[in-house]
Amino acid sequence: MNTYGIARWARCAVVAASAALALGAQAQVIDFSGTRGAGVNQTDVLLENLRLLVPVPNPQQPGTTTTVESNYNILFRFDPATLHLVPVGLQQTGGSGSVQCATAQVTVFDALRGANQPLANASVTLGTRSTTTNAQGVASFAGLAQGFFTVTTTAPNYSPANQTVLLNCSAPNQVAVALSPASGSAGGLAAGQFRTILTWGENPRDLDSHLTGPAASANSRWHVYFGAKTSGDMCALDVDDISSYGPETVTCPPTASAATALRPGVYRYSVHHYAGSGNLGTSNANVRLELSNGQAYTFTPPAAPYTGSNNVWTVYELTVLADGSVGVAPVNSVMANVSSSSVARELPIAEGPGLGQAEGPSVFRNLVK
Repeated sequence: MNTYGIARWARCAVVAASAALALGAQAQVIDFSGTRGAGVNQTDVLLENLRLLVPVPNPQQPGTTTTVESNYNILFRFDPATLHLVPVGLQQTGGSGSVQCATAQVTVFDALRGANQPLANASVTLGTRSTTTNAQGVASFAGLAQGFFTVTTTAPNYSPANQTVLLNCSAPNQVAVALSPASGSAGGLAAGQFRTILTWGENPRDLDSHLTGPAASANSRWHVYFGAKTSGDMCALDVDDISSYGPETVTCPPTASAATALRPGVYRYSVHHYAGSGNLGTSNANVRLELSNGQAYTFTPPAAPYTGSNNVWTVYELTVLADGSVGVAPVNSVMANVSSSSVARELPIAEGPGLGQAEGPSVFRNLVK
């Protein structure tokens, strides 16, 4: 997620929110009947298509009023101290005075085959707009407001997916979505498996998936990445992308070995900015963790002082207990200047103050393609 874009959006929203609140003395109506909500990250929720109906004098019939409708998206942040959702941004998306200058192209891929298999005739909903993808897997939208929107994607024989995007008007917005097959025979998740799917924007051109986990021998860990796609016998990199958008997909146990039981221990997933301009904070990166029971977790880069290439975002830890039960903890830790062949494997670094631990820096040293 573009952290700096979020800040600009929130500042602009203060003006819009103040104007909306100023109308409180009038007999306006706030209509929630067409709204929908979606999680943006671990702390924020987006409420879309709130309708504000305001009575104004009717110039055609003096002495009477007519109704002017405006539409808004509102971003809320959860406050654990008060257990309240606190509004942090309000963006007008339609109606009188709205600016609709953004365009978007949403490309839909098969998560296991990537750019080799774009999905035609997938249904894509962006905000309140819906369309289907063409033969190249692209759904095009125009005349959108800038700000946050939820993208919902469905396709026959694939599991649906939701993710949130931040649109702006300065350039066409390129969004990538990757869907998992729904059928086990086509690569869908079987009982006990989990899958991680990374997508991002045009820049940086190359983000890499890294997953470490417990090895069969005590006090050692394996490392699955572009240079060791099947390392460690527990997980495998299904697809590696080096030219923007993704997807990069890791499945555990591997797609071809679904009958293998997950080894108890900690599985840690990270994203490395290997090459290309921009940084993780401006990449529109989206990580979706899918479990075989249908549960899905979505992660976006946290606010951090990103420096560019060689930044590492440790996203989550997944812990498998001896009875096979699974727990997921967000880490959202960012390390800078981790040079990217020999791969040093190490045990988890010292436990931090949060729910999970950052990956050890030696995992990312001296990696070359």
